[in-house]
Amino acid sequence: MVAYATAAITTAMPQAANELNGLPLYGLAFAVTMATSVVSMTFAAIWIDKSGPQKALLTGVSIYVLGLALAAAAPTMETLVAARALQGIGTGFDSVALYVAIARVFPAHLRPRMFAALAAAWVLPSIVGPALSGAITDHFGWRWVFATVPVLAAAAAVVVFMGTRGTGINSPAVGEPGISTSPITGARVWRKPLWAMAAAAAVLTLGDASARTHPWWAPLLAAAVVVLFLAVPRLLPRGTWRAVRGLPSLVLMRGLIGTAFTIADVYLPLLMIDQRHLPASLAGLSLTVGGVSWSVGAWLAGRGRIAPRRCLRLGSATVLLGVLISALVLWPLMPVWIAWVGWTVAGFGIGLAYPMQSVVVLEQSAPSEQGTNSSALQLNETLTTSAALGVIGAVFASLIGHGPAGYTVAFAAAACFAATAALVSRRTI
Repeated sequence: MVAYATAAITTAMPQAANELNGLPLYGLAFAVTMATSVVSMTFAAIWIDKSGPQKALLTGVSIYVLGLALAAAAPTMETLVAARALQGIGTGFDSVALYVAIARVFPAHLRPRMFAALAAAWVLPSIVGPALSGAITDHFGWRWVFATVPVLAAAAAVVVFMGTRGTGINSPAVGEPGISTSPITGARVWRKPLWAMAAAAAVLTLGDASARTHPWWAPLLAAAVVVLFLAVPRLLPRGTWRAVRGLPSLVLMRGLIGTAFTIADVYLPLLMIDQRHLPASLAGLSLTVGGVSWSVGAWLAGRGRIAPRRCLRLGSATVLLGVLISALVLWPLMPVWIAWVGWTVAGFGIGLAYPMQSVVVLEQSAPSEQGTNSSALQLNETLTTSAALGVIGAVFASLIGHGPAGYTVAFAAAACFAATAALVSRRTI
């Protein structure tokens, strides 16, 4: 469900933005999904650590479907952005719950293979999703793309319910002192949702203020930065921003590499449509090749033949290489297939690194803190990516009409994040 929705919606969003005259809000439509998922992740961590992952999974699917239905009927781009916010809330519940379910069901030596299986679930949707979504968008309209996903969501809800009822994974977890390095435990964890709300609001304000469309943008920008500076450290393991070796650096690296990949992944299809004038069905091909190579990289990491340290370092370096290759398509004389080659490389790299980060974090977590630490891993990625998308989206909107300048900014930012992730990868283990 998640894989098809991601590939299909990303392919359809450029047409939706054009039809609703909402191209300036294009970046926000992705950033708001991530910002709202931050809040639901913190609630999910508390809920799952106490009650197990089943209810959180089913709640997430239900909210996600509601957001899809509202998006399909959206009369304006602002309404579509609001619907995307609901989709983010559902995604936040599901993402944490899936990680904890894997941790509670599978022993440590099988978890790499299970995360590789999750990556493999992206193969068919990555092949079929962009082409199908592009064809639906070109012939019937983008609204029908949002309307098709709930069919998969209903099937997913049935599978989740049948697969998790009557099992031990829904029992409260018992902690094992000394395993986890997370400093946020006990009663203090209940403060996290409030800090998450503040951080999410600050991320959205940051993107809005960066557009400089109103006279009070400067104080809003300053306030957003201050709130983020105060809120984010309370949501993450101590030492994350200083790249302290171990869990903090793993959390930091996830934010950097995920942001690098997402920025390019969001703007590459739009570049193909806007600058290279490809139909949506071809513009989404980057999502296909990236999804397939991601699963190949995850499969290779899951076999256990490559040491975790090498997976993280090689994966981050390969993502950087892929972003740089894809950016060559900004030069009009370059053939469009260069971008697809680059995104194949980037997908393979994140496939190597992404599952291994999750495996190592779960190994360092006590059962009672698996939800909290899984949430922190994804929180940092979501906050970093949504803030970056908000700011880049504002800059992109200000450069509309200046040729590929906005896309150049986006790919330059992606390359910087990827390069920093490659440096931080040396401190993860």
